[in-house]
Amino acid sequence: MKTILKFFAILFTAFLLVLSCDNENDVIIISDEPEKEDVWKLTWSDEFNGTEINQDNWEHKIGDGTLYGENPGWGNDQKQLYTSDPANSYITTDNEGNSVLVIEAIEDGADPKYPYTSARMTTENLQSFRYGKIEARIKLPYSQSIWPAFWTLGINKSECGWPGSGEIDIMEMLGNQEHKVTGNVHYIDENKRHNEELGTSIISSGKYSDDYHVYSIVWTPDSIKWFVDDTQYHEKQITDDMMEFRRSHYLILNIAVGGYWPGYPDETSVFPQKMFVDYVRVYEDTTLNAPEEVFTDPCEVMGGGNEIAIHAINSNFTDFHDVKIVSYGPGTSPDVSLSTVAVEGGSSVLATYPGGDWGGIWFQLNQAMDMSAYVGGDLVVKLNIPEEIVDFEVKLESHGGVGSVNLLDYPSTPLEKGYSEYTIPLSVFIDQGLSLVDLTIPFSLWNPKDAEGNYVEGDMFIDDLYFEE
Repeated sequence: MKTILKFFAILFTAFLLVLSCDNENDVIIISDEPEKEDVWKLTWSDEFNGTEINQDNWEHKIGDGTLYGENPGWGNDQKQLYTSDPANSYITTDNEGNSVLVIEAIEDGADPKYPYTSARMTTENLQSFRYGKIEARIKLPYSQSIWPAFWTLGINKSECGWPGSGEIDIMEMLGNQEHKVTGNVHYIDENKRHNEELGTSIISSGKYSDDYHVYSIVWTPDSIKWFVDDTQYHEKQITDDMMEFRRSHYLILNIAVGGYWPGYPDETSVFPQKMFVDYVRVYEDTTLNAPEEVFTDPCEVMGGGNEIAIHAINSNFTDFHDVKIVSYGPGTSPDVSLSTVAVEGGSSVLATYPGGDWGGIWFQLNQAMDMSAYVGGDLVVKLNIPEEIVDFEVKLESHGGVGSVNLLDYPSTPLEKGYSEYTIPLSVFIDQGLSLVDLTIPFSLWNPKDAEGNYVEGDMFIDDLYFEE
């Protein structure tokens, strides 16, 4: 009966609209787009109604990332170890009587390098999705350094790496900005560089940790739209070079602690912190005729490889010639290009930092190298940097560890063209956990700051990089 009444109501509305036309050229179009409930078909969900986490849906990633080929700290200098321990992820009943998943970040202190534990749950190798609506009802944690997220990675992440697999951040929040959540994508653009496009939703009153909200995306072959409680706040068009978002992805739920973006725990930080997840649901758009998923030459590869990186490396130091430069930062990454302002050879690398926020560049070896012959040696590099910089992080990484120092803590020798030569003992990096047996990042420059702690905007020239015994 409801269907019949609805049909006649539409006809009557159309009749009235036709009568209101002023002339015979007026055209009345009645959309034949189906009602929302007719478009979306639920294809997968986890309502977390059992007593234990469903192992057919979720796998726990554990440790600091090195088990999965990531650099220590999951590539972001995070300070938690992920576990599969029930103390960090479990099913319980919340104050509203809902059966929910809880991910809990705890100050553990057992490992001084990673004094916190938490959980990172993924559907990798279990469930994957392409297009449709993906949503979760979540009550967020809060506090300085807390970084909860509901996000995706492409199913080819293990073979293609990041960001070549693509990443969709359905929801991220920085714990010291409790009134704001963000949506983002990470990918390799048409210029073979890492790119992203951040959108922000600011709550009108209170904070996102006060109550549950539904965080979702609507994903088609042409765009991704972000929503909080069905209100859209961001959209990214998918162009033909963004094949990362025309392939299947898997889901991730986690709470990180610390890292370059959220900052680190301080005296205001409160632990434990909990993220409550009422459900995760995936819907198919029944009106979409999706194109075939193409995995021919699936890996998107960033440029800036040998043709850029070798111009910063000593011409006689062949160990680092199989290397590429990667840049990263929130919103705007440092730009990397060639320059003729050089002191060794005819060219150098110019890194232009945008200022205003953290970010950096790193030299990434295409294969990990055994550089243990230099265990008693030095890192040597010639740099031309703005005078106002008083803090500039140099970081070296391996599969086995990471070490970082402030460049300006070490003496320098002035050279021509505004350059200075810096020499840093490799032992200071090794003492912090770096392994030269499987070195992956032989040099990086992060977060140039002035005396007031502001991120400095400007040009940084890099030349004549090498290790010496």
